Amino acid sequence: MNMAELKNAAMSFDTAILEDVRKGSNTEPEKNFRAVTNVNTGKTAAMVSDRYNLVQHKDVVESVADALVNLNIKADAMVRNDGNRVFVDISFPDSKLYVENVGEEFFCGIRVINSYNKTTGIMVLPRLVRLSCTNGMVVNVGWIKEFNITHTQKLAENFSNTIQVMIRDMAEGNEKFKAMINGCIGDSIEWELMDKILNKLVDNRNKHYEAIKLKLEGKVNPTRWDLYNAFTDYATHGEQIKPSIENWLQNKAQKLLVTPLVELVPVVKEE
Repeated sequence: MNMAELKNAAMSFDTAILEDVRKGSNTEPEKNFRAVTNVNTGKTAAMVSDRYNLVQHKDVVESVADALVNLNIKADAMVRNDGNRVFVDISFPDSKLYVENVGEEFFCGIRVINSYNKTTGIMVLPRLVRLSCTNGMVVNVGWIKEFNITHTQKLAENFSNTIQVMIRDMAEGNEKFKAMINGCIGDSIEWELMDKILNKLVDNRNKHYEAIKLKLEGKVNPTRWDLYNAFTDYATHGEQIKPSIENWLQNKAQKLLVTPLVELVPVVKEE
């Protein structure tokens, strides 16, 4: 969807309100705490301090959409609404990154997250889309930093500067990203080691474990890049995966991508 369609979609996002909290038979509300109530579900999303600044999903998304329009940046968006959380993936088709060793191009983009249940503040994360298979890849460690605005701060009045900085850093960080991919391609993983790494990242009792492993069928000598792509392929295209689970899988995949293999194995064993 384009930015006008994104703003229209934002009109249907869940809204929330702050309500007083009373304990027992007390008629006076607590002074230091309030409840965030999801109006659409009628349920309490979180208990917060009186310094908490409630920011509506709609306001965040509209601010980002307006910023991109004002910057005259061509952008496409996809929304994954989880009620108390909203995830918006925005791609910039004109911002491409080419990695020679794999002979592939990637679209640059951002992921925007907001929550009513305190799992995040307002987050803007760098994101890539692998063109050959449209895998979404969220990478903010070891490449480009994320922007995180807590709900004790005012909503950023101008997202334009944040987005400009992130796009500039993406362009300047090309070599870092290429180095990460090249390192993964060079790391051949024996099946036994790969299984141990996968098992620690996603427990083998978890249903996602077998689904990710299935993506590697036919790989004779899998590399860490293959395993990373199995993660992102499943996270992006897996059926009936909730937005929160997809984000969790992306975090697991990112750890696999940015951590050198010689460090990854001992770290994994200690967890």
